[in-house]
Amino acid sequence: MDWLANTRNTPAFLAVAMLVWFGVVLGCAILAGELLELAGRANGATSIDSSITSWMVAHRTDALTAFARAGSTVGSQKVLAPLVGIVTVLLVGRRRLVPATFLVVAWGGALILYSLTKAFVNRPRPPSDIWLTTAGGSSFPSGHATQSLGTFVALALVGPAVLTRARPAALALAVVLGAWVGWSRVYLGVHWATDVVAGWLIGTVWVVTVASLRARARAPREQRHDARPPETHGISS
Repeated sequence: MDWLANTRNTPAFLAVAMLVWFGVVLGCAILAGELLELAGRANGATSIDSSITSWMVAHRTDALTAFARAGSTVGSQKVLAPLVGIVTVLLVGRRRLVPATFLVVAWGGALILYSLTKAFVNRPRPPSDIWLTTAGGSSFPSGHATQSLGTFVALALVGPAVLTRARPAALALAVVLGAWVGWSRVYLGVHWATDVVAGWLIGTVWVVTVASLRARARAPREQRHDARPPETHGISS
């Protein structure tokens, strides 16, 4: 059955597997959004969404508003796209093509996932009179939460290719930044809390899926490397 194991690790098979998992994640995201619409009120919110948003609006301060605006900016495409571009160029410059591809696929896939989900799920955003920033389109899922957590985790996973021993600290920072971005969108009044939680889940599942497929692609190469006979020097008797 070696041929079957080898087939499962070919680029073509892994590409098909990635597309299949993309469809699975997208389908689950759309289904979750539709269920939330059914469970929500006329304004799209569930009872817990309304409670969280009301509490945050009631506890707004100038300092927290500035902090939230900064977090929202960090999770936007005007920050994430250049960041991904810079790291990708660094990786390609070091001939780390697999990590570079992984990063682009993780970031781009997260962006496409939330964009397509929004196109199918027409969940209303919170009332515009509480917004502290501009927003458009469907509320579900939070694009900022999806793309920021997925991208930050992907950056953390490729970090050791640029900076050695950076992964543990980078993963912790990715989670903190993702939480900051997600919180900011609820605080600013443009998303319900469940939009953000869904975005975090979508981004996490997608980047873990891509990372798993990347690991499968690397395994055969590492096994071949380990199987090489050790070099000998001189003539043995």
